[in-house]
Amino acid sequence: MRRAAISSFCVAVFIAIASAQTPPRITRIEFSPAPENQGGGIDITLLGSGDCTYTIDYGDGKSERRTATLPDRMRHAYAADNEYLVVATPEAPCEGVARARIDVRAIARGIWRVSIEPGPATDALEIIATVEGRGSCSVALDFGDGTRQTLEGTLPLKTTHTYPKAGTYELHAAAAAPCRGEIRLSVDVRKES
Repeated sequence: MRRAAISSFCVAVFIAIASAQTPPRITRIEFSPAPENQGGGIDITLLGSGDCTYTIDYGDGKSERRTATLPDRMRHAYAADNEYLVVATPEAPCEGVARARIDVRAIARGIWRVSIEPGPATDALEIIATVEGRGSCSVALDFGDGTRQTLEGTLPLKTTHTYPKAGTYELHAAAAAPCRGEIRLSVDVRKES
């Protein structure tokens, strides 16, 4: 009887440990332009969790097999004025396939990144948003809480915004013609303790 109790306890512990572990997973691909002073190209970030072996198809006839702890970051140079489908396909036990399109056209005027940092106010949920890009543009910002603002001038442009309460908001930035570019990002706003 005692042996049966010990072996069923061991099986229960093994099942609990096995079910608590989640397999490594690829979730999505993100792009950003690499700085020209660092050679240019496109920085590609493969998001996910765990150690993963995968093949990334850059969509231009080139592919690469990589092994990394996710997230993984790489740089790739594309020919201009074309659209590419980038696909990351994992090998077992890693799960998930990520696909993303990138439209590579030179931006003479437009936005390519929005960065967020905490604002100077210590008693409010304030952020500083910096819209990066090139040229003189009009950029419509939607902070995700019902507040909208238009920034105009030579990029980069900076503004502050105070959120009414803690939470996760989707910030959307869109450049007006003749400028190009549209960015969406998730902003997690919370009070520092």
